[in-house]
Order: sequence, then structure tokens, then C-alpha cells
Amino acid sequence: MEPKRQSLGMTQDELFTYFEELLIQEAQEAAVNNKTSVEEELSEPGFAAVRASASYFVQLISANNAFIARYLLDHGVLTPNSEATPEPDTTG
Repeated sequence: MEPKRQSLGMTQDELFTYFEELLIQEAQEAAVNNKTSVEEELSEPGFAAVRASASYFVQLISANNAFIARYLLDHGVLTPNSEATPEPDTTG
């Protein structure tokens, strides 16, 4: 059984990892088109600027996830883990 998540949406670490994977994919495509290496593409100003701004994007997405979670909690759509109904004991 997968452990319960403590957040709505991806964590900041997961967002950074996913962002980096996307950035590398884009750099690979650019490298093929430009007949360069991925490392060269990633050092270009455009990729460097996008990478540098990643922390702002991740913070914005995390803040939005927290806002959505709070909204859903306030409207009773979600219940905090401490108030959740325990799963029935099926061990016998």
C-alpha cells in the first residue's frame, strides 16, 4: 500500500525533479535540431534563465496547491488525516 501523501499535488522536491526532467528533454530536442550537445544547450541564456526562475515557479505552484487544499478543507471536501474515519480492522 502506498503511504498517504501529506500534500495536495507534488511536493517541492517532486516539482523540481519533474521540472529538471522536462528541461533536459527540451534541451535534448534543441541539441538535435542545432547539432549541439545537451550541455551546450543547457548553458545557453534561454535555458539558463528558465532554470534560474524554476524556484519561483515551484514556490508559486506550491502556494497554489496549499490554497486549493485549504479551500477544499474549509468546504468539507477533504478531511484532515486526524479526523478521517479509520479503516475497518479486517485482520479477524
